[in-house]
Amino acid sequence: MYSILKDKNVLYIEDELDVLENISQVLSKFFNQIYQAPSAEYGLEIFETYPIDLMIVDIELPKMSGIEFIKKVRQVNKDIPIVIISAYTKTDYLLESIELKLEQYIVKPFTSQKIHKLLEYLSKLFLEENSVEIVPNVWLHRHSKTVSYNQEVHHLSKREFDILNILYRKHNITYDEISELWEDDVPSQNAIRSCIKHLRKKLPDGLIQNHSGVGYTLGNLQ
Repeated sequence: MYSILKDKNVLYIEDELDVLENISQVLSKFFNQIYQAPSAEYGLEIFETYPIDLMIVDIELPKMSGIEFIKKVRQVNKDIPIVIISAYTKTDYLLESIELKLEQYIVKPFTSQKIHKLLEYLSKLFLEENSVEIVPNVWLHRHSKTVSYNQEVHHLSKREFDILNILYRKHNITYDEISELWEDDVPSQNAIRSCIKHLRKKLPDGLIQNHSGVGYTLGNLQ
């Protein structure tokens, strides 16, 4: 029933150690790996070290709060699903959860009924996000980082995947946005053109169109 979750890694941050251990044992039946963190500071170390697909974060944490932790995460990753849990239903927390693009706000206790409702929600979320149709008959598969059309499947490099994912979301990508994908390096125009050239070979002709001095857009295939 929750098979799509089997390869997902979860970071679970909770300062009540008995709750952390008990809930982690339950979640481990449905997910690939549960990384346990008793504090936000340790949670950041895990986030920076291991591949994480989902976060479950308690708000009331010592030193750094759950909200502060999530703000730091959102500075580097705006898309990872985050679920927050709290013993309180504070309006200011609820408002901040909207601003921080959080998936769920769960009020403690984290009961088995609430866990299964969350699992159902996450299964639907990952199913919807896993494969998206960029244009008719051209599919981007996020988990496997592949693109498919006409029964052909092509593997994408990380930069190729990121470019295509941005094009899917916005229908355009600027040169500055592409340059940011090199992180610490500043790519030359030749490096960018080479990356786009390799990506185009894996896509139908005319799907990625150049706009001189601006960037690239998705074309309309007939």
